[in-house]
Amino acid sequence: MRGIRQRKPFLPLLLPAVLCLSLAACSSGQAGQPELPAATAFAPAEAFTAAEGPAAEDFESPETESTAESAEPAEIEPPAPTSEAALPEESAAPEEAAPPEAAPIPEDLPDSLQAAVKACATAEITNQLVLAVDHELSFWEKGPDGIWQKRMEAYCGYGANGLVMAEERVMGSKTTPIGAFPLTLAFGTGDNPGTDMTWRRITENSYWSEAEDENFNAWVESETPVPGEHLIDYYQYKYAVNIGFNLEDIVYSRGSAIFLHCKSTDHWYTAGCVSLSEEDMLELLRMLRDGAWMIIVPDAESIGNY
Repeated sequence: MRGIRQRKPFLPLLLPAVLCLSLAACSSGQAGQPELPAATAFAPAEAFTAAEGPAAEDFESPETESTAESAEPAEIEPPAPTSEAALPEESAAPEEAAPPEAAPIPEDLPDSLQAAVKACATAEITNQLVLAVDHELSFWEKGPDGIWQKRMEAYCGYGANGLVMAEERVMGSKTTPIGAFPLTLAFGTGDNPGTDMTWRRITENSYWSEAEDENFNAWVESETPVPGEHLIDYYQYKYAVNIGFNLEDIVYSRGSAIFLHCKSTDHWYTAGCVSLSEEDMLELLRMLRDGAWMIIVPDAESIGNY
């Protein structure tokens, strides 16, 4: 009984000692942990999914941190343009560099057309030349120094069925004759507009005859109708010049009344004449003089034939 009474005081002393050691161990473990801010919160692991958050590979592990410097830097996208106009079309090819500007042609170097005019036989018999090369009409004048200069150019119309060699033309074919012809007479429905050519005003009795007699292919004043054209009926003849086709060695079947005149209001083609805008016709008339010639050709290479 005495032995049991001696062990009772030891137990009350042992229990507090064990509690003290446990408390000391907990305190030393908490001292090694860094304090977290009160506002820090952690989402549960299952919240980081592909749809809602970053994937696991978006976070570097301590093992890859040392190799990050050797990896190639990611490409940085350029800033987006501030306007759509600044953004080229995706399918558009890169623009080619503009060609350098051509050097100016020296003024003393004649162009090929000027050289052709100077070299043609017609240039030996006149100082003024109206040149129709296909649909391009130009007016040339030889100066006192003997140099031919172009004084105007304009678009022109001609026969609805094209150009044909003068000696092959057929009356009524709606073709314009090719060749060199004198400009014999200027005429129109009003007074002389300022030309130095011989001018004749159209009257109610004015005809261009197609009668097979001494008046064929000539102006006739008659109080009775004459086969051919009643000139006042044609508004296109407000300003006109006779082209001297089929005047020598006359062949009746080749036709007559081939003029240089104002174009129709709604088309350029003619029944065989050459047409100009009224403005260009008036400009040309004011430069023309008696003795001028006209060459009609399909291309510049043919000028030398006349």
